[in-house]
Amino acid sequence: MNDQEEKRINVDVLKHVEDLSNKVNKMMSSRTKAVWSRYPLTLGLLILVGAMALHEGLKGLMKDFGLLDINPLYLFIFGLLVLTITGTLYKKLEK
Repeated sequence: MNDQEEKRINVDVLKHVEDLSNKVNKMMSSRTKAVWSRYPLTLGLLILVGAMALHEGLKGLMKDFGLLDINPLYLFIFGLLVLTITGTLYKKLEK
C-alpha cells in the first residue's frame, strides 16, 4: 500500500466514526430532555443557595479586611467600577 491509499483509508475510518457518532447523538437527543426543563425547581434552588453563599462569603471577607468600615461612598464607587470593568470585558469577549 502506498501513502495515498493509507491516508484515504484513515480518512474513511474517521468519516465513518463521525457519521456513527452523529447518528447516535440524534437518536439520544429525541429521548432526553434538557436538564433545566426536567428539574427547574431543584436547579433554581441550587443557584439561589450558591449565590447567597457567595454573597455572604464576600461580605465576611470584607468585614475581616475592614472594607465595610470605610465610607459607603467608596464602596459604591468601587462596585460601579467593578461592574463597568466586567461589562466592558463581556462586550470584548462577545465579539
